[in-house]
Amino acid sequence: MIVVLFIVILIAVFALLNVVTLVLPRQFLKKRQDVKNSERQAFAMSQGWYFQPYAPEMLTRYGCPPFTERGDRRVVFGLVAGQVDGMQVTTFDYQRRTKSTSYGAVVYSDTNQVVTVWAVKLPTPLPYVEVSARKLFMGNVTELQTADPEFNKRFVVADGDANLAAQLLTPQVTGTIQHLRLGGWTIHGDELVYSTVNVMTRTTAQEIVDTARCVVALVRAFPAQVWGGAQISAPQPVPQLQPQAQPMQPQPMQAQPMQPQGQYPPQQGGWAPQPGQAQPGYAQPGYPQPGYVHPGQAQPGYPQQGYPQQNPWPQGQPPNGGYPPAPPQY
Repeated sequence: MIVVLFIVILIAVFALLNVVTLVLPRQFLKKRQDVKNSERQAFAMSQGWYFQPYAPEMLTRYGCPPFTERGDRRVVFGLVAGQVDGMQVTTFDYQRRTKSTSYGAVVYSDTNQVVTVWAVKLPTPLPYVEVSARKLFMGNVTELQTADPEFNKRFVVADGDANLAAQLLTPQVTGTIQHLRLGGWTIHGDELVYSTVNVMTRTTAQEIVDTARCVVALVRAFPAQVWGGAQISAPQPVPQLQPQAQPMQPQPMQAQPMQPQGQYPPQQGGWAPQPGQAQPGYAQPGYPQPGYVHPGQAQPGYPQQGYPQQNPWPQGQPPNGGYPPAPPQY
């Protein structure tokens, strides 16, 4: 009974380890795909671009890196396509499992890689050429012989037409690549393919547009004679991402400046009352209104009336000296 219980516990522990090392990472990858698809769908709708959540046809479309690199469980998702600076650009994420690790044939774990790919439509198809950053153990490569020695140390022609690469890599092109900090790229038919590896991050909508502009600038820097007479359309303004509406914040009330005493704000008509002069229709506090005549003062323009002095007491003096009469005695 104890042996059976031990075996059950051991199986449960191995199952839990597989959940942690295998199931949860796969669920995380699926969740990340859903989040990216939601973000790019919103971006495509705001800019009028085409959006496709999953594009399995892209897995066999390109015979160049990163699609020729080893791996399985491959999936293409988050595809958007639109015009950038007058050229058609398609962007998507390419995910693959690069390694599967087994611990005693009981516990497994996967290593996955996600690459963001930009494909720019060229005016005309060109021979295949792959220019990549220099790495260790690259095998047979063609050394570059450009006018920039530093560029020659960093990049090589990994595959394809070396003569076409020599025609493309003019001083203007090498300067553009270094100024924009671009890596390796591949000309595949009528498209230029550029990719970057996502390490613990994701490619945002703004990064999609920014990198697309850099890759388009690289294509426009190529010498015109390589297109065989084909013309590249003039660049157009890149649509700017619409910022999200921010909630309105209450504004603090500003104190109104106080009018100095004795001054009044200007009135309509271009005049203002002078200090000490009341406004029409209003009386200054403590002063009678205009036109009021104080008792005992003569009105202007009329002579003062002479009235005889009246004495309300016939005897000339008030009774009791002006005091009230005493109460009657009983």
